[in-house]
Amino acid sequence: MKPRFVLQKAKKAFLSKKYDIAMKLFNEIVIINPDNKEAKLGILLCDMANDNEEQAQKIFDYYQLTKIQKVANAEDGILNLINILDKNTNYFVSLLNKYEEAQINDIDGILYSDFKKLLDDKNDFKKIFEYAMFSTKIIFTKKSDFYEFLNLLIDNGLSNISMQYIENLSSDITSDNEMQKIIKKALKANEN
Repeated sequence: MKPRFVLQKAKKAFLSKKYDIAMKLFNEIVIINPDNKEAKLGILLCDMANDNEEQAQKIFDYYQLTKIQKVANAEDGILNLINILDKNTNYFVSLLNKYEEAQINDIDGILYSDFKKLLDDKNDFKKIFEYAMFSTKIIFTKKSDFYEFLNLLIDNGLSNISMQYIENLSSDITSDNEMQKIIKKALKANEN
């Protein structure tokens, strides 16, 4: 069986909360390719799920978002987060829950929650967005935040930029019902 196919089966098993099956499949990949960071990450998350299923699922979801955003060295960043978690669980949770302390290893950017706080403080979307575009990148940890951001772009006269973001997404995401609504909204805004 091809490693890519095994990896897809392992991810499905993980999402279905069949951690023993997922663990075996991730292990198969590591045996074939000991340098496969995604499989190593899967093994760690399966192990973590035995103690804290919710946390493991959240980290897996976050990892999938970093892949969608094509974050460089995403696996290394997540592996570093897991290592931090192993050393001190309470400290790690507080990092995730407090935006001012949130730090994501090896990712140069601003969390969307921080971006929104800047919007609340300054109430000037275009100015804050220009700052973010030219000095950093915005990091999304939830799909709903990304959708909200795309809608904000359209609502603030930046539908062309919203479409640029959408064009860089995989077809799995762009076929999502909510994304289809956003695409229609952006196209309509571009017509006007």
